[in-house]
Amino acid sequence: MLKKVNSKNHKQQYIGLFTSLTILISAVVGIGIFFKNKTILTMNKNNGWGVLISWIIAGIIALTTALAFVETISVDKKHSGVGLAGWAAKICGHKIGRFILISLPLFYFLFKTVNTSFFTSESIFLIANNTSNSDINQFPMWSILLVAFGVILFFLIVNNLSTVAAKGISWLATMAESIPLLSIGIIGIVIGALSNWQGNYFNDSPGPLSLTTPSTVGILASLPSILFSFDSFLAIGNAAKSMKEPEKTIPKAIIIGMPIIVVAYLSVCIGQLILGAPDVYKFFDIISDKYHINYMILRKVVGVIILMCLLGSINAFALTTIRIFNTSIEQETIFGSIAMKKMCNGKKILQPGFVYSLILCTIIAAIMAIPSLLANTDAIYDLLSSLLTLFYFGIYGLVILFTLINHFTNRVEVNKQKWFVPVAIIAIIGCFFSLGYNLLYAQTIKPFFDHGASWGMFAKHDGVTNPVVSLCCVVGYFIIFLAIPFANDLWIKCVWKSHKHPLIWEKVSSDYYKNNVL
Repeated sequence: MLKKVNSKNHKQQYIGLFTSLTILISAVVGIGIFFKNKTILTMNKNNGWGVLISWIIAGIIALTTALAFVETISVDKKHSGVGLAGWAAKICGHKIGRFILISLPLFYFLFKTVNTSFFTSESIFLIANNTSNSDINQFPMWSILLVAFGVILFFLIVNNLSTVAAKGISWLATMAESIPLLSIGIIGIVIGALSNWQGNYFNDSPGPLSLTTPSTVGILASLPSILFSFDSFLAIGNAAKSMKEPEKTIPKAIIIGMPIIVVAYLSVCIGQLILGAPDVYKFFDIISDKYHINYMILRKVVGVIILMCLLGSINAFALTTIRIFNTSIEQETIFGSIAMKKMCNGKKILQPGFVYSLILCTIIAAIMAIPSLLANTDAIYDLLSSLLTLFYFGIYGLVILFTLINHFTNRVEVNKQKWFVPVAIIAIIGCFFSLGYNLLYAQTIKPFFDHGASWGMFAKHDGVTNPVVSLCCVVGYFIIFLAIPFANDLWIKCVWKSHKHPLIWEKVSSDYYKNNVL
């Protein structure tokens, strides 16, 4: 809920626990859960038990990663208010903290907002699709891109003008997406029982739920792909400035929200596997065939489910993007902060973070539109969404590793948790394995053995098939990820002579963070 706090000059609205919980769930729950099983089944050679074990292990890794941050978040109230960058600065040191401080707004949330708006646009066209195909190739790519920009504009405006309206959208989206998440599992189990458990992925011979031997290699290979469905659980941390007590609210939201998401994901996974459906489209296709329900009606239902999940995600990303840019501009840590302050000074209707977000989202959307139009594919968006998660699971693992070291060295005072050490070890292994497996093999070398990479969601996704092109894209994105913080500070050093904060390559004293955040 939102809490109003009186001050001498105004009433400020704060985000409370319930709203924080809905933002966390909305940010995490996207459309990956509905489509990932097709890839995971291939990795596990259609062994349902292997797929289920993969999701359970990945859920444990994601849950432990989130829970490990409960100790990290407790560094102190001042740093809790800055989110991941503030926690990292206190725990890991200035360089890592500043890298995250710049990278989060200028890379992660900026590209997440643009990407999610594009997939939201695609989901709108999916509902308008009256053909039997699940793709949207009948619509020109320029129209999808145009609607995507409209989605960005709408949600940025809503979150700029009214926290109450943004809160309402977050609540509605969370409630709407919770129904299909929980019901698909129930429907799959019920129909499976009525069909004597035939036709599901748990069987390799006639009979109810035969126990087959899953592949260890298949399970390990599946983990990084599944972890993409659990990303963005720290999005709420970057709205900490809008919370009255972020050091209490954020851990509570994580502790309550992440188990709910893990259970919901497992429910969908079990429902799909029992019904023998690799994705949500096949799930409803089977229901249509079994019970002679109008095929197109169920297709529309799928479209609405996908849209609800994406609306919740884009609203959460728009909210956190504006707020993290507001914080960055207030602290003068990103280029153009002074100019943005002057532009918005005295204009109550314009938050600096909103103007900055709108300008940069427009530029990034225009740049990404060029290859999408030329190749007529959404592959570039699908690739980037996966890599964003990959890079930041590496960041999560690094911060947790430093927190684990601090747990024994006591360099920084934190509220120690009894269960932290085993949870942190599992999280670190899972995060670094995900990063290493993808960056060193799955996204770079494996496409050469597979004679191409398969990226794309709904629109034609044969635009990136050449393994050399795929490798160049992955390496290019990784270089951009590493270069943005340094480019930002180089710009500041050359243009902004009066900048007071130490830049990313500069040293700070051990006492610096006693009086400063970043």
